Parts: sequence; C-alpha cells; structure tokens
Amino acid sequence: GAVDGAEQHIDKCTMRRVAVLVLGDVGRSPRMQYHALSLARSPEVAHVTLIGYAGSRCVPEVEALIDSGRISLRLLREDLLPRPRSKVAYLAYAPAKALLKLGQLLFALLLLLPRVDVLLLQTPPAIPTLAAAWLARAASGCMVVVDWHNLGFSVLEHGGLGASHPYVLAARLYEALLGWSLDGHLCVTAAMSGWLREHWSVRAETLYDRPPAFFRPTPLEQRHELLRRLRPALVAPGGAPLWEEKGPPSSPRSSPWDAGGTPWTSLDSGTGQVRARPDMPALLVSSTSWSADEDFGVLLDALLLLDTSLSSSAPPACGGPRVLVAITGKGPLKQHYERRVAGLALRRIGIATLWLEPADYPVLLGCADLGVCLHGSTSGLDLPMKVLDMLGCGFSLFSGGRRP
Repeated sequence: GAVDGAEQHIDKCTMRRVAVLVLGDVGRSPRMQYHALSLARSPEVAHVTLIGYAGSRCVPEVEALIDSGRISLRLLREDLLPRPRSKVAYLAYAPAKALLKLGQLLFALLLLLPRVDVLLLQTPPAIPTLAAAWLARAASGCMVVVDWHNLGFSVLEHGGLGASHPYVLAARLYEALLGWSLDGHLCVTAAMSGWLREHWSVRAETLYDRPPAFFRPTPLEQRHELLRRLRPALVAPGGAPLWEEKGPPSSPRSSPWDAGGTPWTSLDSGTGQVRARPDMPALLVSSTSWSADEDFGVLLDALLLLDTSLSSSAPPACGGPRVLVAITGKGPLKQHYERRVAGLALRRIGIATLWLEPADYPVLLGCADLGVCLHGSTSGLDLPMKVLDMLGCGFSLFSGGRRP
C-alpha cells in the first residue's frame, strides 16, 4: 500500500534525500502524504520534503513528523495569476499560468531546497509538473519517479475541449514523451499500468492504495465524543436543526442531545457509561470536492426515492431523521447543491454538509453504516483513495462513475 510500500519501489541503495511533489492542496492529497510518511520512516532515507499548495491540514501522523523534523513542508503560492472570466482571454491565460508555475517549481527545486536524490511527483497535473521534473533532473541529476493518478490530457478532453482539440493533442504528446523519458513510474491500478505500457511504452509498477491503520471502525466512546463535538455542524444546509434542541414540555419525548447524549448514543447519568441507542438513525457518509467530477444529483434523486419508501415508517423514539447523510468536503459546487437540498421535501432523511479536521474525518467515517463515492474518472483508469478509506472502516459502499 502507499503507506507501507513507497520506499520499496524506489532505489533504496542510492536514495538519501527525497522530495515529494504534488501541485495541489497537500492536505487533500492523501496518497502523496502517505508516500512521504512511508519514506520518512525508512532507515534508507535521510530526509523528506513535502511540496505543494497550502490549504487543508495534513493527517496527524504527517504533522507529527513535520514537528519532529523528519519531514519538511514547503508550501507554494497557488494564485500566481488571476483567472480571467472571458473564454478568449483564457486561451492566453492557460499557457501564461503554466510558464509561471514552471518557473516557480524550478526555483523551488533547484534554488530553495537542498539538493535531493529522488523526486517523487504526482500527475495530474502533468503541465507543468513533468516539464519541471525533467529540467530539474537535467540540472541536478536527481532520479524522478512519477506516480500516475490519472491521465492529464483526459482531464482537458472531458473538461469541454474534446479529444481532437489542438490543446488536448499537444497535451497528450507532451505527457507521453516526458513520461517515457523519466526514470521510474508508479500507478494506482493495474488497468492504468496496462494502458501506459500499451500506448506509451511506460512501464509503471502498480502500487495499490491501502488505507492507513487509523481508518477503522470507531469505538463507541470515541464515537460519542466526536458526535457531541459535531452537534453544531449536524444541521440542515440552511442551519435548521435536524433534531429538536430540547424536548417540548407537553411531550414525553426529549431531545436526543439532552443529558449529554446524541441521536446515536446515550449517557448513563449514574455510571457515565456510553450506550448505543437501539433506534439510532443510519449514518451514510460521502466525501467530496464538490466539483463537476461528482454528480450529486444522482445521490439526491436516490435519497428522494428512499425517503418515499421510509415515509410510512415511524420516526425514531427520539425524533429526527431515520437516515442522516453527512457529506464532508469543500469545493466550487457546494452552495449549488446546498440550495438543491434546501428545496427537497424530505421527511425521514436528513442531510448535513460539513468540513472536518483531518483527525476527525477517519473517526466519522468509522461511525458510518454506508459510504457513497461519486467520483467520476476522466480516463476510466484511476481509483480514488476515499474508496479505500471507506473499505478500511469495514462498511459497505456505493461507488459511482467510471471505474477500472
């Protein structure tokens, strides 16, 4: 897996200092973080530098090694050039941005950082990452290993340009030539390894993702503590509570949050023991970047059908929904889908959109009964890490989109 095996697939004999590069939010790049974690724990590696954009926090294990000095975190500025609104201006913006980022990467790799023996990078984005790696290799003599998460040209192709667009054709040629010329290759699926070998003569070793040990079913006490802390976030997108804050005086039913409880757990006032509620709601969790790659309309349509089938059933004794759908993440289409959720007349299903700290995400995932991943692959060859995380927590999941 990526956590335990990255150093097994890079030359151990000569490797001393390693740079792990992702041209994206480091905190939202779990596979590259796990590479850095695995390499930093190897006795063959003197030091690891993790390079990428600022944004989300890294997983606690990586942060601990950053604090200890085993990993250095080098954050790059992302907004080098403001994005134009005009499509015509974008034709000039895209290559200008690529050149600026190329210069930024070369400055970081050749001048800011101490000389590295191995550069391990993620693609996509292939532009300008592969070019920067090739030039850095020529200038410093470092070994370059490419971790193929997808095919960069396919992202452009499915982004509205089409397979025959000159940009797409040029990007495919660029990716094939530079990829073939570099030293080593990893990829996420056997299907991608086969495609790279057949089409570009690139021999990539399949390094399957494996969830780290902290993705596991969550113990009851830890589940209770997390859900108590998440109470302010477990609300409808408009902010309306999904459960009564306090039970009405005229009703024998109390709020599930009373007496230190949650909709899933209760707290014995005498012993302080946490107990699972017999009528707890089902918890469905989905992690998303709220982008066009994931069609959450499919999930919302399915939830409408489920709500209809549950409408004849009685609500839980503590009130509230029979199913809570917790959707974690942030991204450009979040508000669009929150408006859609607000317009749904759901009776037995509640939907909450929330953002979690890295340490809380695996704990919530370990509380779930079902997971949903709607990531769509532009190449049909990659597999998102979030699917493996869900499997590590031991529950069933539904995965939509194209899959290898």
